[in-house]
Amino acid sequence: MKINRHSILAVSIALCLSSTAYSGGFTVTTQSASGGGTASTNHAMAEDASAMFYNPALLSSVEGTQFNVGVSLISPDLKVKNTGSALPTVAGGTPIVGVNEAEPTELAATPSLFYKRDLSPHMAFGLGVNIPFGVSSEYENDSFARYEATESALTTLNINPAFSYRVNSKLDIGAGLNVQLGSATLSRSIDSFLVCANATGSPAACAANGLSGPGDASTDGSSVVEADGVAYGANIGAAYRPTANTTISLGYRSATKYDLEGDADFQHNATLLGIIGQGNPAAGEAALAAGGLGDREATAELELPASASLAFASKVGSKLTLHGDVTWTDWSSVPEIRIDFPSTTNADLADSVTDLQWEDTVRVGAGVTYQLSGKTKLRAGIAYDPTATPGPNNRTPRAPRSDTLWLSVGVGHSFSKKLSVDASLAYLKPDDTSITYTSPSATLNYLTRADVEATAINAAISLNYKFK
Repeated sequence: MKINRHSILAVSIALCLSSTAYSGGFTVTTQSASGGGTASTNHAMAEDASAMFYNPALLSSVEGTQFNVGVSLISPDLKVKNTGSALPTVAGGTPIVGVNEAEPTELAATPSLFYKRDLSPHMAFGLGVNIPFGVSSEYENDSFARYEATESALTTLNINPAFSYRVNSKLDIGAGLNVQLGSATLSRSIDSFLVCANATGSPAACAANGLSGPGDASTDGSSVVEADGVAYGANIGAAYRPTANTTISLGYRSATKYDLEGDADFQHNATLLGIIGQGNPAAGEAALAAGGLGDREATAELELPASASLAFASKVGSKLTLHGDVTWTDWSSVPEIRIDFPSTTNADLADSVTDLQWEDTVRVGAGVTYQLSGKTKLRAGIAYDPTATPGPNNRTPRAPRSDTLWLSVGVGHSFSKKLSVDASLAYLKPDDTSITYTSPSATLNYLTRADVEATAINAAISLNYKFK
């Protein structure tokens, strides 16, 4: 029995891992409410311990021993509208029948915790625990996008111990280690008719036995891919004060290398199993597994790119501080994702290679902080955050990012010398964009074509406590 193994299993796992990598396009920029109020442009001010995320050298400028704990909420409004998605060439390239509009995102929360203490007059220690990347979307099982994506969920947890050293009154340096834990769950529908036609060589027999034709959502099966791994990296930085009122911050994060291990689980339609097994569903499941369409493992080495941030903060008068940030991310260093399928008792699979063609990005932003009173600060900021995706042909419905404008405001209030609270609110407006994505398979080359509109609201609140 002939079964096209690569076209379903390899593509499913490739989508899982490529979405993991693409999460860099969904970097969680707001790591504290003090930064969220300025579109994350004020970290050179080193107002609290969260500044270490951008540059560990800034720990030397954070006052005393303190911790910062907070949560960032993002409420996206993503609308994806079908404009001509089609079945594969082997199915005639006819339109996919299904619900033509989707709103696949919902409210998400990302907590963070940062701690800082002085070890000596010249050295400080910091620990950050945060979520640097995250993405979630879900399409219904009868959506036009179901053969490309149903559920997509990515979570990363970064643990970052770091040290800073005050060289002299003008210069601080710092370095840290990053241990990152990542997990992803992705699912998609499987067209039972096409699996049957490919396995039996007789589309007519498949239709005669209960599978009406390609693209029938009522008879679809599904695949669920789960992958997780650990990545390691480092971050270094320097902070220079040319004058008493100005700080220049330079931070660098190395690439992080994941050793990912994943499992692909398949749920096949009962009618399909009966046809393949000639009346015996168990035999049909065994035959599909023997051909590569059964539960199995996959591994991959994945490197997420390095980034560098240059920021400044300059106090103008007694109450106003101007600040800005430019962040470069080396997405072009990730040209492809290669997945290896360990040998099993069933059929072996060749490596799956996904060509990404990502481009480097440069995020730019500027903001202001105004000391309204001895206890209250007001903040505002604007930033432009481009996507690494070069065009519609590389954009998938799992994470259809586009260039985004950030507009942020915030407030900070000190209740005492030890306790302060920050809050922020941001409006995000991605460019209207489109998807023209063809699945990377010679035979199951589904076309997803859609228009995308999106906005998002990001709110954050942080509590900062100084021990002394």
